Amino acid sequence: MKKDELKQLLQKYQNGTLNKEEEQKIEELLESFDVYHEFLHETLHDEGMKETDLTKMMKKAQQKFFFRNTLLVVSFILTIVPLLTMFTFVYYGWGRDHNRGNELIETIRTVSEMMSPNVYVDYDTVDVEIKPFTMTVTADKYKWMDDKRSYLGKDTYKLFFNDVFAKESNYRAIGYSLHHIGINFIHPKAKYFLPDERRKIESLPSDWPVEIYISLNQSYSLKEINEKFKGYHMTWLALDTGVEEQMRNDLDFIQTPAIGFPYKKVHVDSVFHRSFTDYEEVVKGLELLSKNEKWATQLTEYKDLKMAERLKWVKKRKELKIYGIAVTGTAKDVLSLEKMKEVNVIRLGQINLP
Repeated sequence: MKKDELKQLLQKYQNGTLNKEEEQKIEELLESFDVYHEFLHETLHDEGMKETDLTKMMKKAQQKFFFRNTLLVVSFILTIVPLLTMFTFVYYGWGRDHNRGNELIETIRTVSEMMSPNVYVDYDTVDVEIKPFTMTVTADKYKWMDDKRSYLGKDTYKLFFNDVFAKESNYRAIGYSLHHIGINFIHPKAKYFLPDERRKIESLPSDWPVEIYISLNQSYSLKEINEKFKGYHMTWLALDTGVEEQMRNDLDFIQTPAIGFPYKKVHVDSVFHRSFTDYEEVVKGLELLSKNEKWATQLTEYKDLKMAERLKWVKKRKELKIYGIAVTGTAKDVLSLEKMKEVNVIRLGQINLP
């Protein structure tokens, strides 16, 4: 019983406002205090114990009591923490190759490959840490710049059971934030105007490595893209999924991202390992993100991915249509693209010092 509670009960006892049961408890408690007081008096009188010695004895007893309780707490922690950790291992690892943990990691990879133009997870450096009720996944990210890998930094995702509750990044200036979202592509039928940035590219030294995002004047087939842009270092293709032409303002783009797929093979464990046709790989990626749309949304800054709608649209047409391309090269190389009639808007992406 806390000191304040005891004081209140004693006050009520003195005022006679307790019921019979409460009065009996207080009287039993007071009797125990009398016995304790009598014991102290007899000890001091019979054994000649000084009050200072008695105080030391009481402090020693309190220390033993504290040590015993601390030991119990520590023993409990040492027992329960491994059990909770083991439970969490089972929670994320149950199901062999298709367990919850592997599914999350695959979703992280596919989200990066399909929703971040020319940004990929380094499959060989993915790190997983399991603690009671939580799983933390850390992944290195990179870009392709003129057929060379350019390291970006690390992203960290933290799960509490089945929810991504935190995202951290050491290469994004303001982390995962709505303010970080850039509009890179514009569909030719969208009701929104996207400013062209080719003037910025023209101001750069001609030999500087750059990345640009090209919005096309219409949607083209993969065969047409390969023919028209042969010789350029294409890294990522923006996919027409039917929702892009409905975009009316910048808020729509902040809510719903451009989605696409890597132009080149990513990794043997990736959806995009080029063992299927491009169409089958894209459908597989869309199916994964549609199945795990809750995770995919939590892993990004976006609020409405429209994955089911996009998957249905692509499956119905049985063909991939491309309305945007990510290209890398020197400033001089990419500026030669502005003369092509297929190029509608050019946006500037990453710039690397030569």
